[in-house]
Amino acid sequence: MNRESIRGSEDQGATFVELFFDLVFVFAVTQVTGVLAADLTLGGVFRALIVFWLVWWAWTQYTWSLNAADTERVGVRLYTLIATGIAFIMALTVPELTEDLGAAFCISYVALRALGIGMQWRITDADAALRGAVRKWTVLSSTGLIAVLVAAMLQPDGRTIALAIAALLDVVAATRAGSGIWQVFTSHFTERHGLIVIIALGESLIAAGVAASEGLTAQLMVVGLVAVVTTCCLWWTYFGWAKGGMEEVFAQQPIATMGRFARNVYSFGHFPIIGGVIGFAVAIEESVAHPAEHLETPGIVALVGGITLFIGGTAVALAFAGLRPPNSRLVGTTALVVIGATTFGLIPAWAAMAIAALIVGVIATLERGLHP
Repeated sequence: MNRESIRGSEDQGATFVELFFDLVFVFAVTQVTGVLAADLTLGGVFRALIVFWLVWWAWTQYTWSLNAADTERVGVRLYTLIATGIAFIMALTVPELTEDLGAAFCISYVALRALGIGMQWRITDADAALRGAVRKWTVLSSTGLIAVLVAAMLQPDGRTIALAIAALLDVVAATRAGSGIWQVFTSHFTERHGLIVIIALGESLIAAGVAASEGLTAQLMVVGLVAVVTTCCLWWTYFGWAKGGMEEVFAQQPIATMGRFARNVYSFGHFPIIGGVIGFAVAIEESVAHPAEHLETPGIVALVGGITLFIGGTAVALAFAGLRPPNSRLVGTTALVVIGATTFGLIPAWAAMAIAALIVGVIATLERGLHP
């Protein structure tokens, strides 16, 4: 197979091999959820945030790479399946980051990113303009990967700091390289991000269902019901019109601004959206554990913060796209913060979940008539 054969020539839908790849990454997100749920302290939140960024950034790189590739080619499928195996090792070792096996997370992460960069070079081999952007991205990204390798050699206590530096270097690399010339197939790119949102939402419910099924009670059934309702309403706030609106603006971008738009609206803008799913999943687990008791402060922060991040993160992505987010989002999330701060610590967890579901439902209802 020649070096030009894996390059895609037209927009295409997400393929089964990409969906398989995404499922492994959602498993990694679930692992981050477990790490956060086990340590709801400031330090625990910081570590979970850094690990989640690295996981997200690895997935983002492959979203860019596979967007430009012909995913029906055997070579691309092999690339993706190899990356899937490496990503699975990375996901398995997420809980071990502060333990001795944390070095395995760092090494598998670097291997995964290096494979993705290699794919980008193969895809852009015959295009001088795109090769220039990839060259700049490779050079800048290497600094972050070096920081991750340094983290692998450090003791657990110092590993998180090195990874935080790597995350910061990733942002710098994307800010500099993402402003170059990048040709992005819009339908495929937006579909991949939509899939990761919907799979993450579903995975949070599965985790809650597994926990609740160990000792099902009437109160747990209420928690499960309101969790499903809230998730459906969150789904609506993204897929009801926001996804289509962002995609429509994206399709109108000239090639000179296409890379910048994709970076801001999707690579950066969707990070808090998936982060919100993690926070909401932690809140579900806390509510399932003690449905008749009031949520402790960390649980309240997870519930309020998770929903606010999802709805507010979508609003930020819309704003990056040049679209005005509905006022209902600001009013609704403000009400959730106020009620959560003053009430959720005094009522049973199932009742707090029900109030949160009601607020998200009102936001979704007010947006039902909006169209992209």
